Amino acid sequence: MKRRLAEMGIRTGSHVRVLYRTTGGGRVVSVGGARVALDSGLAAAIGIEHRDD
Repeated sequence: MKRRLAEMGIRTGSHVRVLYRTTGGGRVVSVGGARVALDSGLAAAIGIEHRDD
């Protein structure tokens, strides 16, 4: 799973912004200027730290 996330540009310390949630529990996120769709399993596996920018 870690390799799959890395291939999408999501690595430890990456800044990821959730753009919206899908009806099935997934997320569409912005990372490194790209939009990436995560299914509910991948979305749940990522540790999230909320930031106020």
